[in-house]
Amino acid sequence: MLFSQRRETIMRTVRLHGAVRVAEIAERLHVSQMTVRRDINLLAEEGLVVRVHGGATLPARKGAATEQRPTPDGLGGKLVLGMVVPAATRYHRQVVQGAREAAEALGARLSLGVSRYDLHEDRVQADRLVESGIDGLLLTPSAHLGEAAGSLSWISRLPVPVTIVERRRDPRVGLDTSDYVASDHELGALSAVRHLHDLGHRRIALVCNKTPSSSWIVRGLDAATELLGLPRDVPRVLVSADSDQITVDARLDEAVAAGASAVLAHPDYNAITLVETVTERGMAIPGDLAIIAYDDTLAAHADIPLTAVEPPRSDVGRTAVGLLVRRLNEGPAHPSQQTLLAPRVNVRASTAPWTSNA
Repeated sequence: MLFSQRRETIMRTVRLHGAVRVAEIAERLHVSQMTVRRDINLLAEEGLVVRVHGGATLPARKGAATEQRPTPDGLGGKLVLGMVVPAATRYHRQVVQGAREAAEALGARLSLGVSRYDLHEDRVQADRLVESGIDGLLLTPSAHLGEAAGSLSWISRLPVPVTIVERRRDPRVGLDTSDYVASDHELGALSAVRHLHDLGHRRIALVCNKTPSSSWIVRGLDAATELLGLPRDVPRVLVSADSDQITVDARLDEAVAAGASAVLAHPDYNAITLVETVTERGMAIPGDLAIIAYDDTLAAHADIPLTAVEPPRSDVGRTAVGLLVRRLNEGPAHPSQQTLLAPRVNVRASTAPWTSNA
């Protein structure tokens, strides 16, 4: 059935009853609910209907903005926001918790999907939530946007507004109408290096897993090196997530051989593994080697509590909900934006002033 025919049916129904249900129109026309939601979005952009949870209503007449139109049961009810995250780790649980708190404060409900770091599953979970009748989607793709650009074109075709969470805008993806909220990992890494520099460290190594955040952490280290005039011959090592103890030992050997007095390690378990290796070798932390963890999900619980960069995970979730609800209220004409929130450095026992730099 052509859009023009579906459009006529939707408009005829909404004029007759004052409101229309997505599920009823989909069943009547033998099309998917996603198709009907997409049609309603187009009609809403023309100002012909107003999207509400589960369907649409006629817009209020001019001069009668506060008029309450009768709606079928369920329409105009609680706002429902979908959220897809790539893992149920503590990191993402805190983002979800912030989003849930913000949604509840606004009288909305949050519906969650977990994609297990699988780009295909991202889409499966998003489609499932859209079919369930969400009004908007909070989405954390399972990879850095630039690396996954060819796999994310489906996002722009979703029939609901999308806010990208904990990923920064990338022109290769083309999601120019979406809002973005992310931790500023580049600034977080720069702040970690500045903390070490202020303590007298000059030769600072990096041991970092390849994650959606790692490229920004490397950029932050590059920026700090340039800004503070640090040596450039200290190892910056990216390792896979399943690296074994032998690999970590080798990375530590490289750092020590290069005269490093400090290491920035991402994520926390890399830093904790380094602590175990360093102490087994009879070296002192922070006397012989200072360590800063990046993520601060486990760092405080290491045998030596670790100084760590803490991304503002809960605040990212809260801010993302605010932007998505604003988008739902103000429509697609409102300019999209990217919001970066600053991490903080939590100082603990694994860093101290350094006095032995060559």
